[in-house]
Amino acid sequence: MKLDRHSSVPLYAQLRELIVERIQDGVYKQGERIPSEMTLCDELGLSRPTVRQAISELVSDGILEIHKGRGTFVSVEPERLMIPHFNALTFSFLNMTSYEDIGLQPVQHIEPDPELDAMFNIPDTKHPGYWMLQWPVMFDGRIFGWCTSYVSAQVFPDLGQNIASGKRMIDIKSNKYAFLPVKGSVQVLARPARNREASLLEIPKRTIVLAATGQLYGRNGIVCECIRTALRSDLLKLEIN
Repeated sequence: MKLDRHSSVPLYAQLRELIVERIQDGVYKQGERIPSEMTLCDELGLSRPTVRQAISELVSDGILEIHKGRGTFVSVEPERLMIPHFNALTFSFLNMTSYEDIGLQPVQHIEPDPELDAMFNIPDTKHPGYWMLQWPVMFDGRIFGWCTSYVSAQVFPDLGQNIASGKRMIDIKSNKYAFLPVKGSVQVLARPARNREASLLEIPKRTIVLAATGQLYGRNGIVCECIRTALRSDLLKLEIN
């Protein structure tokens, strides 16, 4: 890529893309120092403010890092956590054998809600609502994702109390096998994080996350659980096979 001084694209924007291209081509490698501002000025015949603006934007985007007294370096991509065999049941609460070590938040009872009623295919009739269960995806003390599961309070009327009292998962699910998930319809899409998700995941607002959302079905073919999971796209890899 060459800089075009007759282009309508500002020179700082062209330089920004040139630096990105050099990183992608391996000219500037991860963790390595890039040429100084003055070196880039001399090489490309640019003013210092033009070079400084391009670098400033790349720093804001997390592509470059400024180490005070040492120079500007290509950011090192963080090691990603692999979630093996990702499928519709990966973040299902009812599919777990235990909830003791997942960092489960206090269970909340949710009143009937039109959106949830539609996901559970519940007609417009009076019912006891839902249990909302939330827990983080953690590794080495770092949050990689946030899971939210909704379970029908009509099918599991004592779920909140059972968890609060420490009842084992095997006992909670006893005689409920027809209502436990065996398959699901889950969509994964990349979207900006909602404000609460950004706070929980400790990322800037509107950062792109992977959102896994959908319904899980029991052996009886009825929706038994709905999930809404937000995952840090910069820290995770999903293995699908």
